[in-house]
Amino acid sequence: MTERERILKVLKGETPDRVPWFADLGHWYRAESGERWDLFTINNCTEEITDLHKEVRAGWYIEAGSLHEEYYVDGVVREKELIGDRAVERFKTPVGEIYMERKWSSLSFSWDITKLMVGNIDDLKILLYAVERRKFRPKYENWEVMERIGGEVGLGFPSIGYTGLGSLMSYYMGIQNTIYALCDEPELLERYIGIYNTNHLELVDLYCDSPAPHIFFTDNLSSDVQPPELFRKYSFNHYKSIAEHLHKAGKTVSAHIDGMLNGILGIIAEAGIDVADACTPTPTGDLIPAAIRKQAGGNMVLMGGISPSVWLPATNEKDFISHVRNWLDLKKTCSRLVQSAGDQVPPGTELKRIKLVYDIVEEYGRY
Repeated sequence: MTERERILKVLKGETPDRVPWFADLGHWYRAESGERWDLFTINNCTEEITDLHKEVRAGWYIEAGSLHEEYYVDGVVREKELIGDRAVERFKTPVGEIYMERKWSSLSFSWDITKLMVGNIDDLKILLYAVERRKFRPKYENWEVMERIGGEVGLGFPSIGYTGLGSLMSYYMGIQNTIYALCDEPELLERYIGIYNTNHLELVDLYCDSPAPHIFFTDNLSSDVQPPELFRKYSFNHYKSIAEHLHKAGKTVSAHIDGMLNGILGIIAEAGIDVADACTPTPTGDLIPAAIRKQAGGNMVLMGGISPSVWLPATNEKDFISHVRNWLDLKKTCSRLVQSAGDQVPPGTELKRIKLVYDIVEEYGRY
């Protein structure tokens, strides 16, 4: 079986011949190139990255792109531009202008936020004005591109981005500003989250009519940032609606977590989300694999399993193999399992270690 065939079986609730192996190599690949990459056109759906996945014998799936484009009405303009080592994103509206700024870091090979889009309540009101005027149009032809470039290697997970609270915490406002605002201006925050999520469900429905079998969204969840009580109040119902809409259309859906799992993973499963993507076990995460499965229950697909620090040369090969085997051991109780990176393969990882994962899953991941 191919990795594509294996993951499609897992998504259907069936048992493949072995645990699928899907990598997340985009950041590693760009770091290895040593070149500054375009923040606003980032996409793993390229011949070069799919060739890399072929070389390491891993499935390709993430940062595949989207099947829509957004636009704005009533005088709202969203601009993105690269100016030297700065990336600037801006909303221009009839009620004011806000912008976010990032600066290139050659140390992390990423764009560090130096100015958040929303720094105060007035900024949030401008952002809300823009979100109220956001529209979507389908670009289903992008699926043909994903299938042509990556389909042989894996399965593209087209993205529908953030949900309401996640958009504030992970992108526009930051964790600290969002928490303060939830205390100081709860009515405004709840209005933003409600309007954003209603708008987001319009996008979900657009994807219900798309040719893609599996849809992906991300809040970069972490239970120390969105603890259970906060998630249940502001995000749970929307996650449940996303799952219900997509399931009715015969599709499955992933939520990208990549943070602390304790206390929140079971709630995401309760909401009906099919796949917990980027599950990060200890030592970087907070749960061992067996505890991750226990909290997720038996129906959710767990995708991830390798702690970022363990990829690096400081962990010897014997310990690395043992770490991966701990994840693969979950197959003994449930086949709702995919071997992947616990978010990403980090820069500094040796290519031979990435290639080693295939050998490990071949030997220890068979059903």
